[in-house]
Amino acid sequence: MIKGIGIDIVSIPRIEKKVEQLANRILSEKEKKLYETITSKQEKLEFVAGRFAAKEAYIKATNLKEVNFKKIEVLKRKNGAPYIESKENNIHVSISHSEDNAVAVVIISKN
Repeated sequence: MIKGIGIDIVSIPRIEKKVEQLANRILSEKEKKLYETITSKQEKLEFVAGRFAAKEAYIKATNLKEVNFKKIEVLKRKNGAPYIESKENNIHVSISHSEDNAVAVVIISKN
């Protein structure tokens, strides 16, 4: 049974000048470690924009009122697929980006 659906889109050019500030504000320690392995400027932008979009989509799917972005971890599986861990629910995450936008969809269902 679906408990919530969220979607969000982030303009990559809009975050370009403040990507480091945004990364420090929203990324968990594990996410920062992944971020620091990226060498391409465009890929860094896509990573932060994608994580931001996924976290916003998760917030919309859960209807959370007060949020600490660092506590929502969007990690990646061995195959590269993004995921958000939860003991209570199945959380399905999809992130896609183009040169200008990152979009994410989160679907939450019962375990």
